[in-house]
Amino acid sequence: MPSLAPYLDRCGAGSPTFLAWVVCVYSIGEMVGSLLFGSLYNIAVRWDRSRGPRVVLCIVVLTGIVGSFLYLAADVFQMPHLVMWGRGLQGLWTGGQQSVEQAYLAFAAFPGERTELTSRLGTFAVLGFILGPAFGAMFTTVDTKIGVMVVDQYTAPGIFILLVGFAMFFATANFFSPSSISGREKVGSSSSVNLGVGEEGRTGPGDGGKPSTTAVTALLLIFFIHFYSFAVQETITTPLVLNLYSFEQYQVNVLFIAVGVLSLLTSAAVGIVSRCVSDRTMLILSLILGLIGSILLIDDRDNFLPLPRFFLGFGIITVAFPFGRNVTISIFSAVLGEVEQGFYMGLMLAVGAIPRALGPFWAILSLQLASEDGERYHTWLEFMTSSALFCISLFVVLVSYTTLVPYEEYFAVGGKGVDGDDVESQSLLRTPETTPSSSKRLSTRRSSFRPAIVSQLQGEFPSESNL
Repeated sequence: MPSLAPYLDRCGAGSPTFLAWVVCVYSIGEMVGSLLFGSLYNIAVRWDRSRGPRVVLCIVVLTGIVGSFLYLAADVFQMPHLVMWGRGLQGLWTGGQQSVEQAYLAFAAFPGERTELTSRLGTFAVLGFILGPAFGAMFTTVDTKIGVMVVDQYTAPGIFILLVGFAMFFATANFFSPSSISGREKVGSSSSVNLGVGEEGRTGPGDGGKPSTTAVTALLLIFFIHFYSFAVQETITTPLVLNLYSFEQYQVNVLFIAVGVLSLLTSAAVGIVSRCVSDRTMLILSLILGLIGSILLIDDRDNFLPLPRFFLGFGIITVAFPFGRNVTISIFSAVLGEVEQGFYMGLMLAVGAIPRALGPFWAILSLQLASEDGERYHTWLEFMTSSALFCISLFVVLVSYTTLVPYEEYFAVGGKGVDGDDVESQSLLRTPETTPSSSKRLSTRRSSFRPAIVSQLQGEFPSESNL
């Protein structure tokens, strides 16, 4: 990302508006890719459980490789529109890969492992945000030419992404061995309820009905709000600290490195905490943290926002996002049950991409509207909005709390939901005391499950590495 604006200038793009469209089209690509490849994953799994996921992942990665070629070709042919098309395809890559990974993880993982494994995927994604700027800084020393292509600080990141794409394709095609047996089938949890068996032998929803509409809607809303908060944070932090505290550019870089490290530690902590705290409790905790962080960042029209208070609020919001994202995905997967989850995971990730596409425009506008003098930014409008959204999300959780349970539990009591305290079934969301040891199951499966997880993990960071 830091090299994108000067790269467009060199390719002949003269308007700053074009940069905004190039950034926006990536998020649009994420939305489309999540739904498109999520649906394609469902079709592929019906065709062949053991080969379908690998085929779809290979197609997804090839899409990203084509996008990388277009990105580099823009400099050779001096056609800035190729950058926009290339970024759009890379957005398809990112959205598609995430939806396929989450859908496969929901199918293959043991029920009690999903939150922990989802947090591991999130950890590798965060690594990209940390390592991306580091690689970008390293590429600033590059200045050479290969044939007609100039290799310097602007094109080297694109070349790096291209090479990583080829490596991902090779690894996925050769080392990703999808399981044809679901995690639930392996632990026998499907035997306790009627899930039904389709014509092709697939385990699917039984006569109980579709997943709870209330739960699905609530989780999509919560996912949207967490990503809205994240989009605001990544958009306004730089202009805010430059305006309010007169930060130098190196101080901004240090701040984002610190944020990356904090996010990494939080993502790693989610898996550990999930062993002793229920998912619904962690979901509520993430929303409370988001609310507290937003309130801390509200100034008023007269008073200055102290820097220590800004750091505290900023840090709390940073912690809230990994908790919220990972736990929401885990609960969403449990609520869906044994339905084919490709489309649903694509839908959730597409909902998360909406605020990343539109949120930055509102974030900047809110700063401008709240700053009556036109010189010093005021944050009260933006973070009052965020606070209101987190309050709404907490209300939604309380209203839908009894439906935020695994599919089997929900229909075991006639689709009325449970409170989680009086149900001693094989729950994904129950308190850890009644949950079989996740660490023991992980140790017994590690050798067989590792190829699938490695293929998923190795592809998280390149397309969002902020190079």
